[in-house]
Amino acid sequence: MGRNLAGSKRGWGWNAVKQRLELYVNGTVVEYYDEPSSRTYYVNNITGDDANDGLSWGNAMDQLDTALLASETYRVSHDTSDMGVRNRIIIQGTMTAYEPSTTDGNCIDIFGIGNRMHLGGAAGDVMVSGGAAADGMVMSQLVTGWDTTVGNGGGIGVNIYNVHFEASGNYFAVDLVDFLLGSFEDCSFMTSGAASYGGLRATEHFAGSLVRHCHAGGDAGEPQDGFTFTGGVFNQNCIEWNWINARRYGFYTTDYLQGGTVVRNNTVYGTTYGLYDNSAETTVRGRAQYVDNRFSSAGTAIQITNVGTSICSANFSNTSGDGKWYTEDTA
Repeated sequence: MGRNLAGSKRGWGWNAVKQRLELYVNGTVVEYYDEPSSRTYYVNNITGDDANDGLSWGNAMDQLDTALLASETYRVSHDTSDMGVRNRIIIQGTMTAYEPSTTDGNCIDIFGIGNRMHLGGAAGDVMVSGGAAADGMVMSQLVTGWDTTVGNGGGIGVNIYNVHFEASGNYFAVDLVDFLLGSFEDCSFMTSGAASYGGLRATEHFAGSLVRHCHAGGDAGEPQDGFTFTGGVFNQNCIEWNWINARRYGFYTTDYLQGGTVVRNNTVYGTTYGLYDNSAETTVRGRAQYVDNRFSSAGTAIQITNVGTSICSANFSNTSGDGKWYTEDTA
């Protein structure tokens, strides 16, 4: 039986927006069958609403968390094991910061669209801010500007593009527990108004991931630490072409498992240390490789505890404050 298209009164019809087959009776959808395909969710904190389905700009959701929850609910209901459903979230940059995110996700691409990232506030860019009061430390979630945890449901295959994360005071712009097989590209991890504890931090597993063309810093005060990896697992990553400016450690790691990770072509300043790698691993194959970076500091530009001469090559350092850069192949 064909659907009455003019009045949507009765019969079957395909909803292209929601990607599902719907049965109408007297103008009401009484039954539907979802197509197990990916969805795109749209987010705008000015025109959107948490009651909307987010499947078009005209029916956008209001916050990143609203879309993440809907996306993960849909993904799990259609695909519990094979990762066959991969959704997208598109966030509109406005003059208003988005609320901090505390919802985990898997197999999702998040795109910020708007002006390029701005140091001091939401100026048409996509800014997700925890401010000076974002807490949300519930269970294993360490939530400020952003959080995602494998143990609590998510953190695998999350790719994030052109989003400005920030926090201040005792918080981090991005504070991860576990982050696997994902990426941050063209993102910023900044302080907001006052210096923060840190830009990007992972306290458990950070593996198989990419951080590229990102910025950690601030215009009213730098984060205490720029990039921090301390959970023990920091392997098979590529950290490249980032600019990091911090009050203590520019790039800091104590992780034991670092094999397959390359840190290259970054420009890093830390007032105390530019690079501080305190891993107890003594084999070269188990360590991250630092290649073609520029590390500078008012204290020590490069500090590597073990096998520094074997994992640190073709870098430049400036510790003396004389404005000159020196080739640094040791630590």
